[in-house]
Amino acid sequence: MLLHGESDLARALTKKGHKQAKQMAGWLKKYLPKQTYVLVSPSVRTRETVAYWGDDWQEDSRLAPERPLEPLLQLLAQSPFETVMLVGHQPWIGELAAQSLGMPDGQISIKKGAVWWLRLPKSGPPYKLYSVQSPDLIE
Repeated sequence: MLLHGESDLARALTKKGHKQAKQMAGWLKKYLPKQTYVLVSPSVRTRETVAYWGDDWQEDSRLAPERPLEPLLQLLAQSPFETVMLVGHQPWIGELAAQSLGMPDGQISIKKGAVWWLRLPKSGPPYKLYSVQSPDLIE
């Protein structure tokens, strides 16, 4: 919930959000490849989220709330990295997941704190869903 006059970029994680971020970071550290390129929205809460992951990440304004999807699609298409992790916001993250999975006009509802892991097959798009993890499932 935004307080009067507070920008969406300035919102911090809630106590529950900190707990979920810590849980998901533990899972990611265990399973995500070591050479993962991590891009983070400039919002306070996404930077707080990724702080549990570590300090090897880069802020990118294309991941800010209310940004269009096209620059993210271009970013991923041009990325030289084998594994990229995006820490961002709804609705664009749900739109990105839908587009990547071959549902161009769709949107997937992604729960706060969840990780959706997509893999691009050697044959090319669409991506394949590899794993979905929710903080509720990780204790």
